[in-house]
Amino acid sequence: MADGKVVIIDVNGPQSYARGHIPTAIDFSSAKKNLTKILPKDKKTLIVSYCGGPGCRAFKRGADAAAKLGFTNIRYLPAGISGWKRSGAAISKN
Repeated sequence: MADGKVVIIDVNGPQSYARGHIPTAIDFSSAKKNLTKILPKDKKTLIVSYCGGPGCRAFKRGADAAAKLGFTNIRYLPAGISGWKRSGAAISKN
């Protein structure tokens, strides 16, 4: 993630993002109007979108926005931020 080979999109909203997000994740609600400037030029870059957790389908907003820009390698993290936190993985706050 840190070397730019994976772009992470958090679609949980700015309050959730501020409470904790996957390191390097982009806050979709703040960035959606500027995605063309933020996302890499290489349309084959892996894009991973996530939301709150299992059962949440909001990840589709980030995935669909990337697809509309021509990205072809799009995945989602079904565990979402709740699963990420439960796993004990690092989170970032801003």
